[in-house]
Amino acid sequence: MKTIIYIFLTGLLFFTLPVVSQTKTISSQKLDTVFISSSRILSTSQKLPFSVSVFKAEESDAIRQQKSLQEYVQGVPGLFTQNANNFAQDLRISIRGFGARSAFGIRGVKLIVDGIPETTPDGQGQLDNLNLGIIDRIEVIKGPSSSLYGNASGGVVSISTLSDFDKNFSKWKAAVGAFGFQNYQATAGIQAGNASYVLHGNYARSNGYRDQSGFEQINTNFSGRFQVSDRLVIKALLNYSDSPEAEDPGSLTMEDVEENRRQARDRNVLFDTGESIQQFKIGTSLEWEHSPHTNIEGYLFYTNRGFDGKLPFEFGGIIDLSRNFLGQGASITYKKNKNTLRAGYDFGYQDDDRQRFRNLEGVQGDQTLNQKERFTNIGIYVTDHWEIGKWYLTGGIRFDYNKLAAEDAFLSNGDDSGDLTLNAVNPSVGVSYAFAKAHTIYSNFSTGFETPTLSELSADPNGGQGFNENLEAQRATNYEIGFKGSFINKLRYQIAFFRIDTQDDLVPFELEAFPDRTFFRNAGKTNRNGIEVEGVYAFSELWNITASYAFSDFKYRNFTTPSGAFDGKALPGIPKHVANIGVRYGTDDGFYASLNTSIVGMQYANDSNDAEVNGYELLHVRTGYLFKYRKAELRPYIGVNNLLDQEYTDNVRINAFGNRFFEPAPGIAVYGGLTVQF
Repeated sequence: MKTIIYIFLTGLLFFTLPVVSQTKTISSQKLDTVFISSSRILSTSQKLPFSVSVFKAEESDAIRQQKSLQEYVQGVPGLFTQNANNFAQDLRISIRGFGARSAFGIRGVKLIVDGIPETTPDGQGQLDNLNLGIIDRIEVIKGPSSSLYGNASGGVVSISTLSDFDKNFSKWKAAVGAFGFQNYQATAGIQAGNASYVLHGNYARSNGYRDQSGFEQINTNFSGRFQVSDRLVIKALLNYSDSPEAEDPGSLTMEDVEENRRQARDRNVLFDTGESIQQFKIGTSLEWEHSPHTNIEGYLFYTNRGFDGKLPFEFGGIIDLSRNFLGQGASITYKKNKNTLRAGYDFGYQDDDRQRFRNLEGVQGDQTLNQKERFTNIGIYVTDHWEIGKWYLTGGIRFDYNKLAAEDAFLSNGDDSGDLTLNAVNPSVGVSYAFAKAHTIYSNFSTGFETPTLSELSADPNGGQGFNENLEAQRATNYEIGFKGSFINKLRYQIAFFRIDTQDDLVPFELEAFPDRTFFRNAGKTNRNGIEVEGVYAFSELWNITASYAFSDFKYRNFTTPSGAFDGKALPGIPKHVANIGVRYGTDDGFYASLNTSIVGMQYANDSNDAEVNGYELLHVRTGYLFKYRKAELRPYIGVNNLLDQEYTDNVRINAFGNRFFEPAPGIAVYGGLTVQF
């Protein structure tokens, strides 16, 4: 039956051509030209020789539940999300398979927020401090992009928050939903002379679908934009996030799921698993038009993150982590005639103070680790873009210096201090050709690399302190060809065919001797072949339809472990088929509604492919109405997630020991709320 559905969807994509590279609500019959800034050379999507998807927020997006970034990016082909309901582990994002290995947080994907890196130099990323209520735009670059962004750039997610508005405003939002969900937001936009300010606060909490899965979170954000002169703009931001509670119900066996899918794992209850975080971030950036042909850009930021976590085992089961992360970068762009040349550098420094203690059934015991970890990155890059008639050529190269060091301060069992240097050079080249009006064909070659993160290196399967020096950086080579175009400004499409060859994939595993701890090893070589189709069709002033489909045939080519050889096996945690279709309707009198469906194919939970995770079909609906009362705009709304009440797996714990692969997802869930804007 699922095969028939996939064939039907593929036919729908190619014959009606509605797909999702631009999910903007259409208020007219025309689609706007899409400019891309995350490519580090501002250009239109049509001229760039790689696959990029764009989400542009509209006022009607206020009716989203705004519980997770998954709501905004789940329609992007090639990007797959899991774990939207376990806030102790954070949303897992993978792009063409990069990031699928993550035990928690985001790996292998570069996160950028308002032009400032959110991903640390070692490749770790979290989104628990992201304010969903002020997202303005999201750009997703798919495929290895280390020539642009360095380490852990198997894909790029660049997020821009609200900064451009016509007049002063204040907006208030209150929402409630299933499983005790509450979400309260306040936003203000202020213009004062040549400056504009956005202030935002958000409080959210939930009891969670499963036992021991509740969370509570407070986010605040301040940003300012200062038009110093006609040629100079300075931006500033201040962000603080406090999550005093995020419980972890753990993963289950299939027998546990069938017995009671809402239960927490018994060991997670016994050891009171979960986390709390506090994060502070401050940053500034500038854009300076130095001359008619020369632009200078730069950024500077500092982040402090405190993390306290409890894991479901005794030895080292309590983590106390203090992280300082700072960075600075600058670039100069020279543009003349049809050539745009940009050169720049990025500097990042990460300082982790990691301590571990015995978890005595939720109570802190004796210390088991005290380690200072450092990661220093310096990246230098050059990119160039030529326009020669109907040809568009883009090339780039980047050198990254990466120095990793561990200082063992827990000396009762010896000194395991050490350091590593993992440098990389990554080129890229691409060409596009406009073979017809508003249609192009493109091809590119790009490379990427990904070092182990500090937390992955500090998890030594031999039981020692310091780093697991057996881990190597993962490397990737991408070959891609694709088509982009639009028809009479009503339909936009994009089709990509790619092959990615990787070496030394970083793969998670668990050991019986260290239950519930995640370790990592290199996996030899993999081949990743895929097809992505996307687009949007505005077939009237009231209706638009989007859809996407991704085919991912990702396999190990050479991978042998003590458990056996897995050559030819599929990479776990990545479904071969994923399709999305969305329909949106809006009238001039203020009524709007949307329907989104996702069809996700079967995936494997382990390297041997003997544990399968069933596919599923989801249907989400939401509707709202805008009406005015005096000077206020009121938007009541209601939505239903998983309308079909599907039983499916929200997160797959890859290679978990004891067959504990499954974290069940909620069934049907209703939410609703009201936004008021003055």
